[in-house]
Amino acid sequence: MDNLKKKYSIVNSQSSIVRVGVFVCDCGSNIAGVVDVPAVVEYSKGLPGVVFADEGKWSCSVDALADMQESIKEQNLNRVVIASCTPRTHEPLFKQTVKEAGLNPYLLEFVSIREQVSWVHMGVPEEATQKAKDLVKMGVAKAILLEEGEEIRLPVGKDCLIIGGGMAGMSAALNIADQGFNAYLVEKSDALGGILNQVLTVTHDHIKMPAANIVKAKRELVDAHPNIHVYTNAEIASVEGYIGNYKVVLNANGDQADLNISTVIVATGMRQIEPEKGAFQYGNDPRVVTQLQLEGMLKRGELSDAKDVVIINCVGSKNEERGCCSIGCHVSVKNAQILKALNKDRNVHILYRDLSMVKNEQIHLQGAKGTGVKFIRFPDSRYPEVAQGEAGLSVNVHDILLGREIEIPADLIVLTVGFTGDETMDDVRGLLKVSANSEGFFQERHIKLGPLDFPADGVSLCGCAKNPKTLKESCEEGIGAAMRTSIPMKNGFIEADGIVAEIDLSLCNSCSICWKRCPYGAIKVGEDKRPEVIKALCKGCGLCAADCPKECITIVHYTDEQLLAQVEAALEENPDKKILGFVCHWCALGGVDMAGVSRLQYPTNGRLIRVMCSARVPIKLIERAYELGAGGVLVAGCEFPTCHYITGNYACESRIKRAKKKLAKKGYDADNLWLTWCSAADGPKFANVMRDMVKELGLSK
Repeated sequence: MDNLKKKYSIVNSQSSIVRVGVFVCDCGSNIAGVVDVPAVVEYSKGLPGVVFADEGKWSCSVDALADMQESIKEQNLNRVVIASCTPRTHEPLFKQTVKEAGLNPYLLEFVSIREQVSWVHMGVPEEATQKAKDLVKMGVAKAILLEEGEEIRLPVGKDCLIIGGGMAGMSAALNIADQGFNAYLVEKSDALGGILNQVLTVTHDHIKMPAANIVKAKRELVDAHPNIHVYTNAEIASVEGYIGNYKVVLNANGDQADLNISTVIVATGMRQIEPEKGAFQYGNDPRVVTQLQLEGMLKRGELSDAKDVVIINCVGSKNEERGCCSIGCHVSVKNAQILKALNKDRNVHILYRDLSMVKNEQIHLQGAKGTGVKFIRFPDSRYPEVAQGEAGLSVNVHDILLGREIEIPADLIVLTVGFTGDETMDDVRGLLKVSANSEGFFQERHIKLGPLDFPADGVSLCGCAKNPKTLKESCEEGIGAAMRTSIPMKNGFIEADGIVAEIDLSLCNSCSICWKRCPYGAIKVGEDKRPEVIKALCKGCGLCAADCPKECITIVHYTDEQLLAQVEAALEENPDKKILGFVCHWCALGGVDMAGVSRLQYPTNGRLIRVMCSARVPIKLIERAYELGAGGVLVAGCEFPTCHYITGNYACESRIKRAKKKLAKKGYDADNLWLTWCSAADGPKFANVMRDMVKELGLSK
C-alpha cells in the first residue's frame, strides 16, 4: 500500500484534502452470496484517502441512492468509489446521483465486483473476496487522482440529413418531418425505394402485398410533405463538423447543394452478395440465379416454362466468414409460394440447413407445405451439388431425414445468398468517421445499450445499413432512429461526454502525430503548427495520448497517472500470480460482462483496468507491469477490425508489436504479453483467454 500512500500524500499537498467514500453493494445475493462484503467494506476503511465505507443491499434502489447522497453530504466526500455491477449499465445512474449530491460526476470511479468477481468465481469465495478487495484498492488509487470534468454543451438546430432513400430512410424522414423538423433525404439512385424496387411482393402478417404499391404509397407521403427535401441521383461530396454544426456538400443531378445540418441518420441499405462464378454453376448457366434475380424474373413474367425449381439456402452465409443472413429462409418460402401460385403443377424444392423463422412466419411455412413445396434438409458439411448433363440441370443432395442421396431435376436453380452493406458504405463511413463490421455493415454503438446509435453523438443508423432485416423491421428502425436524433433537436442542445483529450502545449514539439492519427479529425493545427483539440469532435479514445512521444496529451478521467496508480495498486501484492488486463469499455468489457452474466467460471488471477479503447494503452504502462513482476499482461479490444473508434484496434495491434520488441530487448519474456479481440457478445472467448493465460503462463496454484 506504500505506492498508494505516496500518491495520496502528493494529492493532499497539491489540493484540498482527499476524502474518498467507498460504497460496496451486496446486489442481494448476486455479490454477497460469494464475496464477503463486510470484509471488503472493512478493508476499504483502511485504504489511504478513504474516510467512509458502507455496505448496501441494493445500491441502485431509490432508498439506497438517497442514503448515498446523504452520506456524501454528511461525510463531506469529494471522491466516490462504487463497487457493484458493470459500469456499462449503471454508471450513468450513479453519476447522476453524486451530481445531485453536489459532487462533480467525474469524481466517481466504478468497480465491477459482480460480473468480474462473484458471478465468475462462485466456487472460490475466499479468492473472490481477495480479488474484490484488490479491485476496490485499484478503484481508490484512481479515485484519489481524479479531477473535475465537465460535459460540453453544444447547440443543436432542427435540420436532419437522412442518407439513403429506402423504406427505412423514408420512414425516418417522415417521422422527423412530422415533428416539425427539416428532413433532407439523399438517395444515390434516381428513385426512392431502395432494394424494395427490385422485389415483387412483401409478406406482412398473413398478407402478401405488391412491393411496388408499398413503395408508391410511402413515396407519395414523402413527396407531399413540406418539411422533406429530396435529393436523388445524389452523392455526398464532403461532411465537416459535429452534432449541431455539420457542413454538408451534396452533388445532386449535376448541381451542388450546401447544407447546414444538425443531426444525421444513416439508412444506406444493403446489397446482395454475388455468388462466386462457378459455384453451383452460377455464371456458367443462365438457369442458375439468385433470389433477387428471381424477383426480377417474376416481375417480368419470365417463368412460364420452368417446371422444376430448386432453391438452395445458405449460399455463402452462415459460415466462418459470415453469420446468418436473417431473411433468407423467409424469402425462400415466400418465393416458393409465389412459384406454386403461378403454376400449381410446378415442382418446387427448398434445400436448407435449418429454417430460421420466427413464430409469426410459421403460417407461411405451413402454407408453402400445403401447396406442395418440398423441404429437404442437408448437413452443414455436405452442401448440394449442381450438375450439368444432356438432360439439363440436376441437383444432388443428401437428405438427412432419409439418410441417402437424392437427385432432383431442375429447370431453374435459385440461390439464397447473403447480403452486405451498400456500395456507398465505405465512402459514408469515411465521411462520418463511423465504424463498420467485418460483414460490411455499419457498427452500432452497442448492440443493447445503443442499437440505433453510432459512438459519434447525433449520428444514428437504421434498417439494412446495420444488418439484413424485413420491411417491417426496417420501417420500425427508421422511426426509432428518427426519435433518437429528434431528442437533441427538440431540446435545442446536447451535452457531450467530457472524456476528451487535453494538450499541454508547453511540452509539445509539434511532431504532428496526434492530428494525423486522430480517427475523428478532432485535433486541428494552425499556421503555427500547434495542435488544438476540438472537444466537440473528440471521443476520448486516447490513441493520441498513448502515441504522443512527449507525453503532453492527457485524457480526462483516463490520465497516465490514474492508470498507473491502478497498475501499481493491482500488483502491490503477489504480482507474479496476477494477470494485469487493459480492457476497452465497448466490446471487450462487454465480453467480460457476458462471461459474468453467463456464469462462466475462470481463474481469479485477472485484475482488469477499464480504458475507453485498446489504443489508449501506452507501452510505458505495460513496461511498468513487467517491472512490478506481473505474471502476465493482457490487452483486450473490440473484435478486429470493428473498433468503435474506427482505427483504434489497428493502432493497438501495431503498438503491441512494438511493445513486444522493446520488452524483449530489456530481457523480459514478451510472450507474457497477450493481445485479444473480443466482441461484446463473446463471453466464452474472454473466459477461455483467461483460462489459457493462467495455464500457459503457469499461474495456477
